[in-house]
This record gives sequence, structure tokens and C-alpha cells, in this order.
Amino acid sequence: MKQFKFSLEKYHGAASRHICPHCGKKEFVRYVNNETENYLEEYVGKCNRIEKCGYHYTPKQYFDDKGEKVQFFIKKNVHVEKKSTYYYNEKLVLDSLHSDTKKSNLYQFLIQYFHEEKVKNTLKKYLVGVSNIWQDAIVFWQIDKEFMVRAGKIMQYDSNTGKRDKTKYYWIKKDDSNKEMKQVFFGAHLLKYFPNYKVGIVESEKTALICDLFFDEKIIWLASGGLMGINERKLKDLSGREIIVFPDLSANNSKINAFEEWKSKAEFISGILNMNIKINNFLELFSSDYDRDNQADLADFIIENLRKNRNKEERVKTT
Repeated sequence: MKQFKFSLEKYHGAASRHICPHCGKKEFVRYVNNETENYLEEYVGKCNRIEKCGYHYTPKQYFDDKGEKVQFFIKKNVHVEKKSTYYYNEKLVLDSLHSDTKKSNLYQFLIQYFHEEKVKNTLKKYLVGVSNIWQDAIVFWQIDKEFMVRAGKIMQYDSNTGKRDKTKYYWIKKDDSNKEMKQVFFGAHLLKYFPNYKVGIVESEKTALICDLFFDEKIIWLASGGLMGINERKLKDLSGREIIVFPDLSANNSKINAFEEWKSKAEFISGILNMNIKINNFLELFSSDYDRDNQADLADFIIENLRKNRNKEERVKTT
């Protein structure tokens, strides 16, 4: 199997994220020469702000612009050792679960719209923890179907609006640089317990929780963690299941359309892995320009529907 000579730098903390030459945000991933382990020029890379920035200057563009011919695959006699998977100590998960989830801002938001006992059960089911890195912040653990802990992401939410505080976002660090973080879908540990359930995939962890709370049908809701979080390696674990993906909306002026991106990936991976992957177009059909400009997702539509119904009930009570 051929191996690319250049690839985007693997995430290993804040040091692996750089200032984007286009938007100026520290969300830039640089390309690395896998033979020498050196960076290419500082402007050769990709911005993680795919929809709001979209900057991506590839090694091919770089060498084409320089007029140089370069081999883009590593020669067979060059050995590049693959890093093994890093697994977090399960004690970290258990410690986070011992904290009082009810104090978290996300919990306080959810109980405005769902029965408190149901919220408690869903957070327990998805092994959502609490972190003290910020007051009452949430930990979303990525745990595979063999119950091995692959990653932990700490986030903070507004207790009234449910919106994420974009300044408070932190990946729990691994303590072995010789091993690699290999992510799975948030909620992947549930696959073993519900072998006959369909799978619904959304982008955000909060949306997966809200879908689990709202829908009654037999479906496991998983989160990709972002627009680019769906890939062949993650989807292999879902072999034999009916899979439905629900991409977020993209702004009208966005450089990348989330629906088209996921539709293309679904078709491509379905062909490779012989899987049944469908794409749901509900948001595309029933969204307004306001919804698109705010990059709404399925959870936003659910909450808005529940909010309207609640307001109607309150008006009836006062008449």
C-alpha cells in the first residue's frame, strides 16, 4: 500500500495548531514531510475553520507554483513506523462521572425542555462527565465498542441558550507522544449494547444527546465532532447497520456546503465498504436563510419546536 510523503500534522496539543495565514485564527494545520518529519513552508496547510475560512494550500499547489516535480509517495525502502493507538486511563472517566452532572450548564439547559429524569439517564447512558477545568464544564468521552477510552473533549455551554462557549474548548492531553489519538464517534460504546439498532450521525455531541432525548425510535445517535469527523475508519465499526447522516446547515456564502460534503462522503464510503448510508435532507428542505446563516442543526430545530409548544401552553394557561 502506498503511503503519502506529505500529510497534515497529527494533533498533539496547542503546539500543533498554528496561525492561519488567511483568517488569522490559531486553527491552522501545517503539512509535514513524513520522511524528514519537517514542516513545509508556514503557509502550506489547512484551516480547521472550514466553513468560515476555507483556506487550504496543498503540497501539490506549493510545488506546482515553485515549478518543481516531486514524488508524492514514499519509496518502498523507506520505513515509516505507524504509531499505535493511545488509550486513556478509564479512571479519568470514572472520576468525571463521580462529579455532580446536575450542576453543569448543559444539564440546566436540557431540563428546560425534557423531563429531568430522562436527561439524567441520557447523560449517564452517554457517559458524559464533568470537569473542573472551568466551572461545571462537560466532558464528552469518545469510547469505542470495546470500552477503550480514545479521547476526551471538555466544553462549556450557556445554561439559558444551550450555545457553546467557543473560547472554552479543550482536548484532554495524552501522556505518551509515541502513541496516536485515534478518535471514534461520540457514543460508539453503545454499539455493543444495541446490535440491531439503526445509527443516526450528527455533528455535535449536544445534538446527539438532544436527538436521543427527543426521538423514541430504536436508533443510536452518534456525533462526528465536526464537519470533517466522518471517515472510512470510523464507519467500519458500523458495518451491517442502516446508517442515516444529518449534516448541519451551511451559510449561503460558505465555501463548503456540509450537505454536499457528507453526501459525497456517504456515496464514496458506501461504495468502498458496501454499506447502507443514507443522507437526511430535512434541514435542506425546511430551513430559512436565517437558519442557514446561523448554521443551524437538527437540535436547533427540535429545541425551537419545543420552545414554541411550551409558549403556546403558557398562553393557554393565562387565558
